Amino acid sequence: MTRLITLIATLILAAAVLFRSPSDFRLEVCIIVSGTAAILAVRTLFTGKLVWTLLFLGVLGIFTPFQRTQFSHLVISVLDMATLALFAASLIILGKSTRPLVLKH
Repeated sequence: MTRLITLIATLILAAAVLFRSPSDFRLEVCIIVSGTAAILAVRTLFTGKLVWTLLFLGVLGIFTPFQRTQFSHLVISVLDMATLALFAASLIILGKSTRPLVLKH
């Protein structure tokens, strides 16, 4: 299920990068990307990949749809492409290990 959500978010972000989504659709893109980043942050936290968790929390902070950022179009494009690469890499990295972190008492 996580892979499907990540794939959908990756495709939507790729479309936003390729077609330079108008500001009308920017809120929807931010909601989808931040939701996916939150899901991936939780998953990576439970699998013990703390560096990946921090990366996804950073994406969540950048793409939070409830704040109005005043980034230039260039910075937004760079952030979109970096997040697109991160999501694409997460499909490969997280697909290798599905064993959850087991805590022993």
